[in-house]
Amino acid sequence: MELHPQIRKAVAMMAGVSFPDLSPGEARATLRERVALLNQAPVPLRRVMDLYPAGPGGPVPLRIYVPVTAPDDQPLPVVVYFHGGGWTIGSHDTVEPQCRYMANAARAIFVSVEYRLAPEHKFPAAFDDCQWAVRWVHEHADEIGADPTRIAVAGDSAGGNLTAVTAQQLRDSGPPLAAQVLICPITNLIFDTPSYVENADGPILTRRMQERWVENYLDDEALRHDPRVSPLQANDFTGLPPATVITASHDPLRDEGIAYAERLAAANVPVRHRNWEGYPHLFPSMGGYVDAAFEALDFAAEGLRAAFYPQE
Repeated sequence: MELHPQIRKAVAMMAGVSFPDLSPGEARATLRERVALLNQAPVPLRRVMDLYPAGPGGPVPLRIYVPVTAPDDQPLPVVVYFHGGGWTIGSHDTVEPQCRYMANAARAIFVSVEYRLAPEHKFPAAFDDCQWAVRWVHEHADEIGADPTRIAVAGDSAGGNLTAVTAQQLRDSGPPLAAQVLICPITNLIFDTPSYVENADGPILTRRMQERWVENYLDDEALRHDPRVSPLQANDFTGLPPATVITASHDPLRDEGIAYAERLAAANVPVRHRNWEGYPHLFPSMGGYVDAAFEALDFAAEGLRAAFYPQE
């Protein structure tokens, strides 16, 4: 299937950018600039707060998004969100429109996490920061108006990878998670699927970009087989939280996202999965041009609401 007509203009906005040839600083600035052009306008919220609690390697910036529907007298469920960007680029700002939209749609507080980035901070820095952030939210839920018994994790691309590995790690150590949302996730660093052949040159994400991100993130090639960075290679999927998985036909990561959903389902984990035909990697962040971005964010929010408000 060809790219959807709406996506072609968005893809053109990214033309001429070669992230693997940029320094980390240049890549981060370029992503902020391009995402600002592609994303939907931020929707209003009741409140936004920036916090800087001390984490494993220093302060971890957290941005708290409180939905417009937040009541005064009862805590809300909370979603800890990990941005994408190949563990190298990305920030609160690059995912703010999506976090705002899903906070309102899911009727939940969203907590965006600025984990430590590679190559300055190799694995396991981001891995550690993300687990720490969930535990911080659990321990300090009352400070942000959240319910510590209703916590979910979510993320896109490399943030989807961190979501999956965080859910796997916390299954045994806690706190318990109500749900996980994986948007175009990286689940296997082997890059051996048909979608990596079909979509090696993109659009949006290329195999060369992925190789650079992995080079930045890992200091040992053997770690590609470690479930802490390749969650699809985990042996045990039982007992993981209900999952919503979003994949896209023109994404190199399509097949590993589908495989992850299948492994979850085979372990009797409730899974909602949809593959968007005619769209590339991270199309949900292109709401300024693409109607399907809102469909995908609504699909994610539906999964969160089902976990947080089962009585409805």
